[in-house]
Amino acid sequence: MDDCYETKLREFAEGKRLGRLTNTVACSREDRCDACGSTQPRTLLGLKDSVNGRYYFVGQNCLAWLMDNGMVARARYRDKAASAYTEGREAIGVAPVRLDGHPPGSKAASLRRTILVVERDGEYRALVRLSDGQRSVSARAGESCWHWEWTRHNGGAVLDRVWRPRRAMGASVLRAHRDALERWRMGAGAAA
Repeated sequence: MDDCYETKLREFAEGKRLGRLTNTVACSREDRCDACGSTQPRTLLGLKDSVNGRYYFVGQNCLAWLMDNGMVARARYRDKAASAYTEGREAIGVAPVRLDGHPPGSKAASLRRTILVVERDGEYRALVRLSDGQRSVSARAGESCWHWEWTRHNGGAVLDRVWRPRRAMGASVLRAHRDALERWRMGAGAAA
């Protein structure tokens, strides 16, 4: 990284005692990293200055650099980044937004997600149910824990059967969730 970037981060952290907040905040297009000023981060991580109690929101790269250089404590505050972010936006006159993307007080209901994952015979099966209290949609997906991958063996490449349970679990949940969202958007679903 260049010296300009590091200088900005050093100046940002100067005179502060920073600690991390729990959770993260999804960025809007107007948001900037408080440390470097970049509009690139898609997710902001919260920091709290114990000297003045002020909250700051930085991108993942800036947080990693600050932590690597001992400018952020390893311990976390119990404050949630999302609530601190909302308070900060209200304080500077920006209209608050709920984390589900709808303005506060709107009639748009947030979706409740129920996920059930079962492992059986070397395969993960996921059931995802989306509900808003009026209707519900379910979708299922399965993924084998065994995958074929190329591996190196005695100076050559061999097609090997490899056990990947975490990958299978994530893939099955993701696929079921995408299917359920697609059904939801298409208007499917029975009355709850």
